[in-house]
Amino acid sequence: MLAAENTAKHFPSRNQARMQSSSGIDLAYASSTQTEALADIYKKFHVSDAQLATLIARIKEEMQVGLLEDDAPDLKMIPSFVTGYPTGQEEGVYLALEISGMDIYVCQVKLKGQGGKLAINQYQYKIPGELATGEDIADLIDYIADCVSDFLIRVGSQDLFVYPMAISFGFAVEQTALNQGYILALGHGFDYANGVGCDIVDLIHIRFQRKGLCVRVVAIANDTVCTLLAHAYQHPSTKLGIVHSAGTNCAYYEKMENIHKLQNAAHPAYTVNGNDMIINTEWCNFGSKNRHMPSTWFDRKLDRESNNPNVHIFEKMTTGIYLGELVRIVLIHLIDNEQLFGGNSSEVLNIPYSFDTSYMYVCENDDPETLDGTGVILKNMLKVGKSTMADREMVRKVCEIISDRATKLVGASTASVVQYMVEHGIGMDSQSPGFAISISGDIYEDYPSFHPRVCKTLKKFLPDDIAAKLSVGIVKHSRIVGAAIVAMMAEKQDESIAYNNR
Repeated sequence: MLAAENTAKHFPSRNQARMQSSSGIDLAYASSTQTEALADIYKKFHVSDAQLATLIARIKEEMQVGLLEDDAPDLKMIPSFVTGYPTGQEEGVYLALEISGMDIYVCQVKLKGQGGKLAINQYQYKIPGELATGEDIADLIDYIADCVSDFLIRVGSQDLFVYPMAISFGFAVEQTALNQGYILALGHGFDYANGVGCDIVDLIHIRFQRKGLCVRVVAIANDTVCTLLAHAYQHPSTKLGIVHSAGTNCAYYEKMENIHKLQNAAHPAYTVNGNDMIINTEWCNFGSKNRHMPSTWFDRKLDRESNNPNVHIFEKMTTGIYLGELVRIVLIHLIDNEQLFGGNSSEVLNIPYSFDTSYMYVCENDDPETLDGTGVILKNMLKVGKSTMADREMVRKVCEIISDRATKLVGASTASVVQYMVEHGIGMDSQSPGFAISISGDIYEDYPSFHPRVCKTLKKFLPDDIAAKLSVGIVKHSRIVGAAIVAMMAEKQDESIAYNNR
């Protein structure tokens, strides 16, 4: 059966388990009309095994389309240019830089080998508000260089040593090589006149040199690639990485000969030397063009009113930014139909995204006998006022219905990638002991029922002999540590190329 490493610590109580295995409308306090209203919600959000099986088949089809052409509609299947596998025996000192929203994280990772031992020094910096916009993005890069300089002083860097560094960007970057990429969009409130189209690594090299930093940027990496490699250094069997938090993505190892778009473009990175390459699927966008997702009118309303309609549909049905908003939309619907809170909402609840996804954690894991935690959320956070036990029960059940669908979609999507890998002989054959899946993200770490449900769906859609060969590890601090591992992998690739060219 599926094994789990460092999975969520808390699991649903006996009463919660009873409700999860029921018809979806097993309520103790709600009236018959409220129960009927919730039964309708359950029916709309319920995803059958047949629908999940179809979803799995469609994802595998879209993966192959994305490997064939750059302009694939849903799954972009972006080459990371990271090839080969870490062994856990590598040693060295590497720097990592992560730009996430208005935060900068600088990290020094000392790889000690010995089966994946490492030591971490990390510091966080805040980007001043006035540096979020401007005419020249070099001003922002200069500030980042100052942060790196300050960090090197803190850790006592060696003046005669040039530190290899990898960068994990929060910007949308079109990566064209392991250490080359162009900014497609800034996002997160950043706006620079010369930002889009900028060769970000080249600019960083120039500004770092002007600051006299002994740093060489050897790679840029997507956060999901970093999640995969952060786990792989300590668990070399890791072949698949998933990020599921505010957003979602999946990366996995692909055989080089299957990446047809690199071969067709005669890209220098294409080689048949046996090295597999990590592919960034960008599965957050699945269902956006071809409408494969089993969506409801609640989902369509959320998408239509979002700041990026018609994109990232899978993300909008499963992740931390949007799950709470889906709950809020459903609650407003029940209020408008006078099945909740006596038909009365609140100013806070009427505000989009006011029902934070973290509230779902509290409601789902509340004591079903008192539902005090749900009452606190409704009164203190959403200013609903007095709520009945029936109100709290319905809110809790809505959270459960929506999170249950999300876990099934994530589990089925993971199963589709595993099935694809098995069918194409990647990391799993009759002689192989199997491989590990690395997962990171606040939802997996903080939502007690989320990960066990994902594993349940994953196991359902895999043959027993395959499921028995999989393990799942939840990793923390994965992006920044993984970026340092990417730097190490980049150095290994350079050494391999130099050796082969002798």
